[in-house]
Amino acid sequence: MANPVSSSDSGGAWPSPSRAWTLIALMALASVVSQFDRTVINLTVDPLKQAFSLNDTQFAMLQSVAFGIFYTVACIPLGWLADRYQRRVIMAVSLAFFSLFAIGSGLARSYMQLFLTRVGVGVGEATVTPAGLSMMSDYFPPEKLGRAVGAFFMSAPVGQAVGLIAGGLLLQWLATSTVLATGLLAGFEPWQAAFVIIGAPGLLLVPLFLLLHEPARRGQSATAPLSVAEVIAILRERARALAPMFGGFCMVTLVSYTFFVWTPAMFQRTFDWNPRQAGLSFGLIVLIFGTAGAFFGGWMTDRLARRGHLDAPLKVAAFGFIGCGVFGGLAPLMPSPGLALAMLAPAIFLSNTPYACAGTSIQLIVPNRARAQVTALYITLITLVGLGVGPTVVGLMTDYVFKNPADIRYSLAIVVAVPAPIMFTLLAFAWRPYRRLRGGA
Repeated sequence: MANPVSSSDSGGAWPSPSRAWTLIALMALASVVSQFDRTVINLTVDPLKQAFSLNDTQFAMLQSVAFGIFYTVACIPLGWLADRYQRRVIMAVSLAFFSLFAIGSGLARSYMQLFLTRVGVGVGEATVTPAGLSMMSDYFPPEKLGRAVGAFFMSAPVGQAVGLIAGGLLLQWLATSTVLATGLLAGFEPWQAAFVIIGAPGLLLVPLFLLLHEPARRGQSATAPLSVAEVIAILRERARALAPMFGGFCMVTLVSYTFFVWTPAMFQRTFDWNPRQAGLSFGLIVLIFGTAGAFFGGWMTDRLARRGHLDAPLKVAAFGFIGCGVFGGLAPLMPSPGLALAMLAPAIFLSNTPYACAGTSIQLIVPNRARAQVTALYITLITLVGLGVGPTVVGLMTDYVFKNPADIRYSLAIVVAVPAPIMFTLLAFAWRPYRRLRGGA
C-alpha cells in the first residue's frame, strides 16, 4: 500500500499570511482574465455561426476540441516542469502566451484560424491551476488549505460572471457605437474587437507573477525531483482512490462547461433574449451563487476536517452535486425565464462546490514533487471530458436528434441531469481508500 501523506511538514515555519494570500490574489486575477475570455465567446454563438457558416456542433468544437488538443499535448509536460522548476516563472510565461492567443482570436479571418487561437488560449488554465495549487500546498498548512483553495476557485465564477455581464455590455456597446468606424479597431466586427480588448489585461499580470516569492517545497519527496517512473508508481499505488476521484470530478466539469457554453444561447433561443439580457441575468446568478458555492466547498471541507473527517473533501463534493443535477436538469424546462433563473441559482451554487474539494483532496494524498504533475493529469482529464463531451453532446443532440435549434433546452436538461448520480457513485467508491491514504482506518 502507498505511504500516507502526512499532514505535518518538515519545512520549518510556514510563509507569512500576507505572502500566502498574495499568491491567491494573483492566481484569482489570472483566473478571472482567463474565464472572461472563455465566457465571452459563449455570447457570440450566432455572430460566429453567421461569420463562418457554422452549425452548433462546429461552434461547440471551439470550446471543446480546441481546448482538448492543448491539454492533451502540453498540460502534463507543463506539470512536469512545475514539479522541477520555479512555478512562479512557469505561470508568468503561460499567462503571457494565453493573453497573446486571446488577442489573436479577434484577428482570426477564418474558422481554422479561430480554432487554432482557441487551442493556444488553453495554455492559461492548463498551467496556472496545477502549478498554483502546488504552490498553495507549500504556503498553507493542511488544515487551512481547503479555505485557500476555495478562495482561489471562487475566482472562476467571478470571471464567468464578469464575462457574462461586462461581456454582454461590451458587445452591445461595440455593436451600437461608432468606435469600430475609426481608429485601431476600424473594420472589426464587435466579436473580434471584444476578443482584442479582453485579451490585453492578462499581459499586465505577467511581471507581478515574476515578483512572487517561490516557497520551499514541503512534505514527502519535497527535496529531489521525482522521475516519470516514480510519478507513475505513485499513481498506481493510489489508483483505488484517484481513479474514481478523477472520474467523479470529470462529471462536475462536464456539467459546468455545458452550463456556461449553452445557457446564454438557451435563453436567447427559448425566451428571445438578446446577449445583454442573457449575460446580465445569468452573470448575476453565477457571480452570487457560483462564488458562494466555491467558498462553501472549501469552508465545509475545513470544518469537517477539523472534526476528524479524513474524507471530508469527497463527501462535501458528492452530496452537494446531487442537488446540482436535480435543479440543473429542471432549469431549462421551466416555462418562463424567471423560473429558469430560480432553478439555476441552486444549481450553480452546487456545481461550484466540488471544485475546492477536488483541488484540496489531491494535494493531501500526493507527495510534493508529484503534485503539479498529478494535478495536471487531473486537469487534462476533467477538461477533455468536460469540454469534449458536454458542450459537444448538446450540439450533436440539438443538430441531429431534436433537429431544431430552438429545442436546445431539452439537450441541455439531459446533459446536465445525467452526470450527478454517476459522480456520487464514483466518489463513494473512493471514500475508504482515500481515508487510508490520509492515515485513517
